[in-house]
Amino acid sequence: MKKIKERTYITRLVSFIIGILIGWFFYIFVFASGSGEDITDKQNRIAGILSLVTMIIYEVVAEYNYLKKLELTTASLYSNISIYKGREKKLLSKAEEIISGFLQHESDIQKSVVASRGENSVKLINNKENISLTNLKVTVENYPNLKSDKHICKILNQLEDSQDTILNSKLLYNEYVTYYNSAIANFPAVSLSSLWKLKPLEFYVDDEFDEIHI
Repeated sequence: MKKIKERTYITRLVSFIIGILIGWFFYIFVFASGSGEDITDKQNRIAGILSLVTMIIYEVVAEYNYLKKLELTTASLYSNISIYKGREKKLLSKAEEIISGFLQHESDIQKSVVASRGENSVKLINNKENISLTNLKVTVENYPNLKSDKHICKILNQLEDSQDTILNSKLLYNEYVTYYNSAIANFPAVSLSSLWKLKPLEFYVDDEFDEIHI
């Protein structure tokens, strides 16, 4: 997972001061090369002002680019959650298909699996993945043949890994949202957010909390 590269005010201040000094030396060099004479106090002041203005423009542009990159990264993380959920849905369908094949002679179990499948679709929409996986596990636990089947075991393990990935993706997305919303609420972004059309992002919130089964 991609972690946030946080910026501190001290680091930014040091970079700003160093940038001003470098810019000041640059403009002094330009004045000296152009006139061929000693640098006057006026040229010193002009070099300092030009250096300051240059760094302010640079910082504004850099801040905009940084926030836009952060916004796009956050949007990408949100999209990844949907991708991981789609993969989990396919794994659930595959598991239920295998279970149905094992339990064809058990009509009542077969109906429960089919019903479970219908519920799974709704639960996936409502972000209740753990409940779906738990239903499958309960069915598998009740039948030794299913429990020992390598394909079922593999899919159930993949489902557990998938749920861990989805959970971590949600947490990382919310971490980025927190950082982004804080960044646009602080100076200088807060004074330019309307011009840059920067709006706070919403946190990822499940409709209901996942059940925890021990």
